[in-house]
Amino acid sequence: MRAILIWLALLFPAVYYLLVFFAEGGPPLGEGGLRIDETDVYVGRGIIIVLALAIGLGVINLFAHHAKNAVNKRKDWQYSIIVFVSFFVVVAALLWQYRVSAERARVADPALPALQQIDELRKSQPGLTIREAQAALSPEHQAALQRMRAYQERYHFQPREFCVNYVRRPLEATVMALLGFYITYAAYRAFRLRSLEATVMMLSAAIVILGSDSLGGWLTGGRLTVWADFDNRVLNSGMQRGLAIGIGVATIAASLRIMLGLEKGIMGSGRGEQ
Repeated sequence: MRAILIWLALLFPAVYYLLVFFAEGGPPLGEGGLRIDETDVYVGRGIIIVLALAIGLGVINLFAHHAKNAVNKRKDWQYSIIVFVSFFVVVAALLWQYRVSAERARVADPALPALQQIDELRKSQPGLTIREAQAALSPEHQAALQRMRAYQERYHFQPREFCVNYVRRPLEATVMALLGFYITYAAYRAFRLRSLEATVMMLSAAIVILGSDSLGGWLTGGRLTVWADFDNRVLNSGMQRGLAIGIGVATIAASLRIMLGLEKGIMGSGRGEQ
């Protein structure tokens, strides 16, 4: 019964979106009703709610898993502590950013009419400077503008930008550097001339690398650059199209297997499991 319910939960959304795709602009559902493609808006709202619940469930499962690791001191339990610390630091930074943005908006909103008036004065009088336009404002507008600029000069720190620029991006650069090292090592192992396929890969890589460098073009009088460009535009383009076709066919086949209840990895022992 469990497998049948899972299969139905997968089948109905798939059939619905197929109908939405093929019935776009079709007749309404009943007299004066919505077309089936127009119901996609309401279904999308339900999906957003389900995604929000799924994110909450994922956070709960994440905390439960790493809490068990930390309490029982399993292997590499220190990384579970890092997960908790990172999570709460990011949440605190986002809450701090929300407060900063709200305070900035509270100070900036009263100054918007003053800024608009300055723009209008400078458009009507092209030779007018910003200082002269500010002097022509009312005292209330001048005070609001001074409060906004004083706040901006006094408080420059943005928690979200700090986390992105000084925490996430250095970590991403570190991970990519490590990944580049392992890719280079894997390429070195793959380029050993043990077979015809490895030889073709080695020659193609050598042509592209040397042809993309000014030294390779200078040594071959520019011919290697032409070959590398041909490899990138023609041979690599054909490979990418073939790969895209293969991925598309595989996606369709996997989707049909799921819709027909044949994917046992998702539904246990198959559609007929009781």
